[in-house]
Amino acid sequence: MSPDQAPDESSGGVPPDIRAQVMPAVLDELARWGVERFSVEALAERHRLDAAMIYRHWGDRQRLIVDAALADLEAWDVQTDTGSLRGDLESLARNVTARINTEIGRTFLRALVMGHGGRHDEETRMMFWRARFAVARRLIDRAKERGEVRDGVSTLAAVQIVLAPINIRALYSDATIDDEYCTAVIDMAYHAIARK
Repeated sequence: MSPDQAPDESSGGVPPDIRAQVMPAVLDELARWGVERFSVEALAERHRLDAAMIYRHWGDRQRLIVDAALADLEAWDVQTDTGSLRGDLESLARNVTARINTEIGRTFLRALVMGHGGRHDEETRMMFWRARFAVARRLIDRAKERGEVRDGVSTLAAVQIVLAPINIRALYSDATIDDEYCTAVIDMAYHAIARK
């Protein structure tokens, strides 16, 4: 099967045993080479996987990278619906921080933002960031429906107020993001967007 063929979606998704075998290898390759130099063939060779099998299930490198990114999102999209804006912001910030404080989480974040590639790699990054935004947007939209967000607040800006400080710190430092910093980000975000 060639890289240009569509993935086999007739089985209702990638079998769990194949996903469990491939996803750690994808994260390892992204950590080593970033998005620009990521190659399905190199991944298959280095991790003793069948490249044809990968193409059969994912179709191309972009889908594979984005699938890994979406799987990574599951690590911080847990229990963010607490019933209050403050609680949701705290849950989101702490989940993101917990993931970023792992070696894989920080490396994966860096792999998806560093370097300048071609159009294909920019599209891959944008797909990843749109997926992240969608997770956080649900939190803001729920708070707006409850009347907890002040008028005129941009959803994009609200999401960025929460995620940007944590991401920036992780990109420029190997130091653990501590609870005090996380609490400061939560307070800043809450006071910036909450209806008084």
